[in-house]
Amino acid sequence: MTQIKVSVIIPVYNAESFLHDCVKSLTNQTLQECEFIFINDGSFDRSLEIIESYQVFDKRIRIINQENAGRSIARNVGILEAKGKYIGFIDSDDFVADEMFETLYDRVSKENTDLVVSNYFLGRDKKYVLKKEIFPTDIIYYQEYIRQNIISNLLEREDLFSVWNKLYKRDLILNHKVTFPSIYEEDQLFNLLAFNAASNVLFIDYSGYFYREVFNGVSKNLFKVDYFEIALQKLHLNYKERCNLSLSEEEINRLKAVRFVQKVFYLIFKYAILNVSFKEKFEKIKSIAFDLEVINVSKKYSKDILKNQGVFESLVLKSIKNKSAAGLYLLVLAVKFVYHPKLSEVVRSMNNLKISKT
Repeated sequence: MTQIKVSVIIPVYNAESFLHDCVKSLTNQTLQECEFIFINDGSFDRSLEIIESYQVFDKRIRIINQENAGRSIARNVGILEAKGKYIGFIDSDDFVADEMFETLYDRVSKENTDLVVSNYFLGRDKKYVLKKEIFPTDIIYYQEYIRQNIISNLLEREDLFSVWNKLYKRDLILNHKVTFPSIYEEDQLFNLLAFNAASNVLFIDYSGYFYREVFNGVSKNLFKVDYFEIALQKLHLNYKERCNLSLSEEEINRLKAVRFVQKVFYLIFKYAILNVSFKEKFEKIKSIAFDLEVINVSKKYSKDILKNQGVFESLVLKSIKNKSAAGLYLLVLAVKFVYHPKLSEVVRSMNNLKISKT
């Protein structure tokens, strides 16, 4: 029997809109010694029918049906079912280049590392933008570096959150009982556990994953899901105990605080471009920006928060620290009139211009 090199796990829930692109890209994979494990998580649209239509022609496809339990449970089921030496993931509304898993497997098996991390393409505003990882490529990082630097990145930023541009050694995942928790941003906790347990990690300069930013998520649900409350919960989460981290409590708190305010920046921007009444969005933005915890954290970690941030973030932080409703009002107004999807990357590039004082 042929040894399976890579198991790719795909949770599916009512994904018919983009599923053809996803499944077709998998059936086009040049790596033959792999399996594609689709976890049909209680879909009631045509998702199952679509997958089954491809399974007829490609026996690498496996289908597991379950009642709806959420993406985390679906992925965990896939991990237990996986037979490959390495495990990868793909979201059902994304797609990959034909050589994606062969390229990642060749590199990770050649270097015999626990993980391999690649670049990816981010699809937003009807275009794809290359997103490169922040760590230098073609270098093997070992445990001491991982636990000091890569873990710090996972606590402070979202650059490494995703699981779909990586391959994980299955033995690493199983031996260290790395699973997805059923909470928001489950990828972050999964990666914290995986990287913290890894002996070595390889970053490569390859881009084969196409992530589609589908706006039936955060933007549509901004007034249905309390993302700010979720951010507060993450600020108070005991990562050190939960993930057995070696970083000091003081450093973990600093990193969490920086990311918390970065999430506030993100939410303020998302509300600002939302197609609802200005009064409604501004009241929500004020309730977030002038929350007492936001103000206190912003003042305490101001210099750390602004590191590598742009004009928008600098001005938002200034408004928060001064509790300036007028400053915030003008910022939201400016975003409303300046932002347009066709010019989104230009706006983001302009925002990266730095200003020296807040």
